[in-house]
Amino acid sequence: MNKIENLKSTSRLICKTGVVFQIVSAIFTGFFLLAVIPVSILRTTINGMSQPFTDFDHMGLVAEKLAREGKIAEAAIVVLLSATLFSLIITILMHFIVRIFQRICDDYSPFLPKNIKDLKAVSLLATLLILQSSIGLGVIAAFIFWGITQLYEYGCELQNQVDETL
Repeated sequence: MNKIENLKSTSRLICKTGVVFQIVSAIFTGFFLLAVIPVSILRTTINGMSQPFTDFDHMGLVAEKLAREGKIAEAAIVVLLSATLFSLIITILMHFIVRIFQRICDDYSPFLPKNIKDLKAVSLLATLLILQSSIGLGVIAAFIFWGITQLYEYGCELQNQVDETL
């Protein structure tokens, strides 16, 4: 099997796995968003609990502060909305990744201008996710993604020159 056929085979596997991951992530997004409703409805009951049903120490500064003030329901809503946003970003990220690898499967070359746009979107979303956990890692990731995008743009330029030569 030559290199391009191997790339296409691997890309098909990534596409199938990516779609499954995207669907699961979308389901989690819906679940987290729907979970806000009962917590909102039961706000008074939850806030009246003497002992919180979970530990909010490692779930963000806002949730931790609200929990310490006895606003357990509000802390839970903040955590659920954060989880919704996180899983939504993952869902969108997977959409762009699947699109990139689908184009690799369908076209003669992975170096396409459309893939650069999607790669930039993936870079931005992935950097945002990484920034949530660490500013330093987020900056490093941004530089790495920027470098990969630059290399990919150069690959597109070379592909255009080869296509014009033929």
